Amino acid sequence: MKKTWTILIQIGMIFIFNWLGQTIAAISGLPIPGSIIGFLLLFGSLYTGLIQLNWIEAGTALLISEMMLFFIPSLVGFMEHSWMFGLKGIFILFIILSGTAVMMITTGIISEKMLQNQAGEVKRWLPKFFF
Repeated sequence: MKKTWTILIQIGMIFIFNWLGQTIAAISGLPIPGSIIGFLLLFGSLYTGLIQLNWIEAGTALLISEMMLFFIPSLVGFMEHSWMFGLKGIFILFIILSGTAVMMITTGIISEKMLQNQAGEVKRWLPKFFF
């Protein structure tokens, strides 16, 4: 019973960061989703040591282990739009795959440029855990 309450409290802490991000996005009008802002706040808190990893570790492990359950509603929504399986679906799939490929290639090129020896000044502003 104690483990259940611990996990619920840890998931609650994650949702508090999500709520903070949603609130910041609504108040500031930033074009960034509130969930992203919330998880950046959580990452910053973990990185600076304001929150210890073991304070949220069991809750995140549970959420990650049940991640497929969270995709079921989107899959049902996809099934309701059967036109996506036709020619339009192939076109949408091509756009998604080509966009992903362009993003991966661009990220790889930028990463290689940043990690080259002549870009030593770039390494200084990256967080310590990248090197």
